[in-house]
Amino acid sequence: MPKVTPCVEDLLAAARRERRVATWETVCELLAELPGTEQGLLHHNPAVRVRGKLVAYLPDNRRSRPVDAADHEEFLVVRTDFGERAALLQEDPETFFVTPHYQSYPGVIVRLATVRPDQLRELLTEAWRLVAPKRLVRELDQP
Repeated sequence: MPKVTPCVEDLLAAARRERRVATWETVCELLAELPGTEQGLLHHNPAVRVRGKLVAYLPDNRRSRPVDAADHEEFLVVRTDFGERAALLQEDPETFFVTPHYQSYPGVIVRLATVRPDQLRELLTEAWRLVAPKRLVRELDQP
């Protein structure tokens, strides 16, 4: 019998199923690797700050999720500048988006179920760099 080659869509679907879905715990683990981060709350929602400045938080309201989102899905609001946000929205609108409530906020909403681990790490590190004191950024950059 001839060997059947799986189609690209099947391979991508299998890769997605095998990939570990990011959670709030994943976010906390990644941010804990950066100097000066501290966990706390923002309006009763889990949040991570660096020296009191917000890096990311886990919202729990309808203003922070797409209308068609499943109730069990987790979304993360991450600090970013508007230029980076525009690039993310263009690159992967299924994973990165903004609801009307966040249009004027310098951040992006991330669908944790679809974000790639490398994307999440990079996004959180850049968010940390935006708000961290220069001394901490130098500390991170030192070999």
